[in-house]
Amino acid sequence: MNIDFLQAIRPNRQIALAPISGMVEKATRWQPDIVLLDAATGPEAALVSVVRGLRSLDQRPLIALLVPQDTARTTLEVDVLLAADFHAKAILDALDVAASGIIVATTNVEHADRIEPDHIAYRRLSLLTGREKEILVLIVDGLSNREVGARLFISADTVKEHVSRILAKLQVSSRIAAAVVAVRAESWRLSA
Repeated sequence: MNIDFLQAIRPNRQIALAPISGMVEKATRWQPDIVLLDAATGPEAALVSVVRGLRSLDQRPLIALLVPQDTARTTLEVDVLLAADFHAKAILDALDVAASGIIVATTNVEHADRIEPDHIAYRRLSLLTGREKEILVLIVDGLSNREVGARLFISADTVKEHVSRILAKLQVSSRIAAAVVAVRAESWRLSA
């Protein structure tokens, strides 16, 4: 990682640096939302081992990989590829987006959630409890489960359970689809 990146993360107390050799143990202890690996830190075999270890954790973080800008693919099973050539702020902003649960697709998504008409979305939204509605509002704002939990003084695991019930009641399979349903239902309600 370059000096620019190290200086950018220094004031941020929510970001910690760890050597690749102890990454899985530290992730087990710290339970991060996202782990950023740098492809330039060592041999790919070491990164493969770390990725496998992170994937096996009970509290599995998202895995982001910094790669040279001209690299479009990797054999590593990561959630996010980031171009290492960008400025530190752009990389940190991309990590914020990834940790918030927002999904950006660059190809056609064949099995995307079907968006129901607004009045049906509104009806489904009415099935949510007051607490589930509070959590959904925070999801729409882009907060992670940990951030929602901190805001509402409940554990991230409790938030995760609520999110599962929200997805089931709204009949969607992702946080993004749930946020879309909420936004569409609210705009329908305001225009009705």
